[in-house]
Amino acid sequence: MNKKLSVIVICITPFDEKGGIDETAFRAQLRRLRDAGVSVFVGGSGSSEGYTLTVEERDRLLAIAVEELKGKVPVRADGVESHTTAEMVAFLRRVERFKLDAVRIMPLDIGHGAKPTMAEMERYNATAIESTSSPIVLTSHQAVGYVLPLDLVERLVNRYSSIVGINYGGSDITYLAELIKRVGARIEVHCAGPFNSVPTLALGGNGFMGGEGNFSPTLVASVISAWQAKDMERLRESYGKLMGLAAIINRFGGSTLRGLKPMLNAFGLPGGALREPRLPISSADLDEMIKAVLALKLPDMPPLRR
Repeated sequence: MNKKLSVIVICITPFDEKGGIDETAFRAQLRRLRDAGVSVFVGGSGSSEGYTLTVEERDRLLAIAVEELKGKVPVRADGVESHTTAEMVAFLRRVERFKLDAVRIMPLDIGHGAKPTMAEMERYNATAIESTSSPIVLTSHQAVGYVLPLDLVERLVNRYSSIVGINYGGSDITYLAELIKRVGARIEVHCAGPFNSVPTLALGGNGFMGGEGNFSPTLVASVISAWQAKDMERLRESYGKLMGLAAIINRFGGSTLRGLKPMLNAFGLPGGALREPRLPISSADLDEMIKAVLALKLPDMPPLRR
């Protein structure tokens, strides 16, 4: 297949001060991502605060995302880690009507730190895939305490033509290399988070995903464009700044958005409020975060409005 390189941004969900979805801010954020040419995941458990959303709210977010993005940049539904197969099947069937470019199957979390067996992983993923006509993105993410065995990934890709991609969230480069070797010619392979973005591209993968692009979509897109242009100096600069931004965001809450949302607001960007139980960082920490970000001199840095 033609190797299409891309970065996928897991879009934030802006909330107003009363806790409702701020649709105006959400549309504004989607347009920022669209204008940068990045792909978008909506409704995920991390940067989208997906666990705080009702099914009706998630439906509304997806409807808006389709209005703003469909046909312009790839738009995909991002689920949350399910405790049962039935939960994932219900999610897939409900979002099918939005005709998204893809839907992500998040990993099975059977609770209390327990890990599913390979047979249970296979049954979960196979049942979910067979329940929908939507294009599917698999997830192999260490955040749930395990990754999908490579043999299982290969079996699923061999069996189901509806699988269009897989996201790998982990630090094992040998796993990533073997994953790309086995299935990278047939489906897209993205690493979760920007840290392995360059190794993923070097190994023949398609790119990376994460929440950093919510603040600087131009920066994350520039890593891909520099690689495509074989401009190693621009790649070094873009990747270095991205690592700096990621380190700052992770220091102040990471994908919990405790720091990222307040920082977006400080720069006049669509951020909005957090939903409990998440709470924003202190004013002192926000000052420190802003100072560190300003020092990066990012390409699309807006003026500070705080």
